[in-house]
Amino acid sequence: MALVDDLKETTNDFFEEEYNCTNTSIIPLTDYSKLTFGNSGLLSDLTFLFIDIRKSSELVSKYGVEQAARIYQSFHDINVRIINNRDGQVRSFDGDRIMGVFSGDRKNNNAVEAAMNIRWAIVNILNTHLPTNSPINIGIGIDTGETLITKVGRGHNSSNNDLVWIGEACNYASHMCNESQNKIYISPNVYNLLFDSNITANGVNMWQSVYMTLKNGTRVKCYETTYWWERM
Repeated sequence: MALVDDLKETTNDFFEEEYNCTNTSIIPLTDYSKLTFGNSGLLSDLTFLFIDIRKSSELVSKYGVEQAARIYQSFHDINVRIINNRDGQVRSFDGDRIMGVFSGDRKNNNAVEAAMNIRWAIVNILNTHLPTNSPINIGIGIDTGETLITKVGRGHNSSNNDLVWIGEACNYASHMCNESQNKIYISPNVYNLLFDSNITANGVNMWQSVYMTLKNGTRVKCYETTYWWERM
C-alpha cells in the first residue's frame, strides 16, 4: 500500500497546490533549472512546426529494416539541420515525427521558411536515393500561440522525464500535420504575421484557404501550399 499512498498524496498535491507560471522567451530543455516536477511551468509565445512521414509503417515492408533506418536517419538529419538553421529548436522525436519550436519576433516566418526548405530537401536530396516510383511524402503543420511548458515524469533519471507543451498552438500544429498530404498547413494566426516574401511568389499568392475537420468534428480554417524553395 506504500506506493498507493504515495500516488494519492502526489496527485492530491498536484490538484490542491497553486500553480506557479513564469513568463519566458526561451525554448527550454528538460534540464532547465527553473522547471521542476511540482506545480510550476513556463509561459511563452511560441510557434510549433510538426513534420512526419506519410505511410511510414510501410517503409520496412518496402525497403527492409536497413534501408528504412537510412530513410529515418536522413529525414531527421535534414529536419534538425534546417530547423536549427532557421533559429528553431527540435524538442521532440517520435519515430517518423519531429517537433520544432520557434520563438522571437520572427518565429512564424522562420518556421514557414524552414518548412519550405524541408519540403525542397526531402524531394531533391532524400528522395533521389529512393526509387522514382516510391518516394517518401511528408506532412507539415504550423501554428503559433501562448504555451505553458511543464515538466512531467520522475527525477534523477533523464529517461523518465520530459517536457509537455500545453496550448492550442501545439495541438493544432499536430492536427494540421496529420491532415497534410505532402503540403504545408499553417493557421490563420501564422499566415497573418508572414512577410510578403513568404506569402507571394512572382506576384502569386502561394497559399490557399481551406478548412480542416478535427477528430471532434470541429471545422477550422487554415492555409495550405505545395510551394518550396532551396534558398537557405
